[in-house]
Amino acid sequence: MHDDRSRTPEHAVGPPGVPGAPGSAIAPAQLPAGHLSPGHLSPGQPSAGQPSAGQPSAGHFSVGHLDRIVHSADGTPLAVSEAGSGPTLLVVGGAFDHHGTPTVDRLVRALRDRYRVVTYDRRGRGASGDTAPWSIEREIEDMAAVVTSVPGPVDALGTCVGAGLVLRGLAAGVPLRRAVLWEPPYRATVDPHADDVLLADVLDEHVAAGHRGQAVRAFLAQVLGLPMGQVTAARLRPRLWRALLADAHVLSRDVRVLGGLAVPQRVAEAVGVPVLVAAGDAGVEWMRAAAAALAEAVPGSRSLVVPGQGHVPDPVVLGHLVDRFTGVDAPSVDPGDTDAH
Repeated sequence: MHDDRSRTPEHAVGPPGVPGAPGSAIAPAQLPAGHLSPGHLSPGQPSAGQPSAGQPSAGHFSVGHLDRIVHSADGTPLAVSEAGSGPTLLVVGGAFDHHGTPTVDRLVRALRDRYRVVTYDRRGRGASGDTAPWSIEREIEDMAAVVTSVPGPVDALGTCVGAGLVLRGLAAGVPLRRAVLWEPPYRATVDPHADDVLLADVLDEHVAAGHRGQAVRAFLAQVLGLPMGQVTAARLRPRLWRALLADAHVLSRDVRVLGGLAVPQRVAEAVGVPVLVAAGDAGVEWMRAAAAALAEAVPGSRSLVVPGQGHVPDPVVLGHLVDRFTGVDAPSVDPGDTDAH
């Protein structure tokens, strides 16, 4: 885990569906139908309003339910949900991921047979509260409150922006044993056309002026790199677009969590636990480059390229990647298991 080879991107190999074991390559997997790739959204995502803390709207949760409220250091109520049993795994998703959204649902289903999967709505999102002023430090305190509310040791899986937040939690000493980070979008590090931290101010200005749609469009295009055709297509799906607009006010926070879209070198250098940074070979090249740049910055980390996966990976493949890193025995997968696929 800590030898010189750890800095060289490698392709996972193993028996069908089990990354990492010697023998054969991972079978390429198709992305779930209907996704806005490389985002975290699905046309089936429920409309999202702003329910009061601890009061999720009807139908908001599907895989899990609101198990309890955990209060952060500043008193902010955080909606926490759990599923399954086994070693504890904290899952922190992307900008538009909450309890009950399709990406979170599929991932929880793929993990809950062998992990105690813990998810939570970040402050200002879903059924959690929001206390002014926002800061990265408070987001880290939120994560620490959730982690310490469950029995340890706790591993973490962060995807997209969630990978950036887990990175900051690790550097700040949140008691996580190790972490898998999937495609953190540190775009400014590898793309000379990407915006820097000033984009966060622009997003705030859009929201303050009542132009939530402009904030969402800018985030999808300039942070996640969605082509404008896909952004326009999202606007033509009223239910999906309403869900995106509901989170417009927190998108600038994610740009700041990502350090202005550039790998936060000092943060990365402060991480002292095992980290695997992974990316797929079926998505955009700059996502792979960003993952490699982060792995280079985190001491002793590994960089892995997974064949056949894009920014929204097959949840079964991602689950097996976590299994490989944590040492948990991967279950056999029934190809007809639509719940897992």
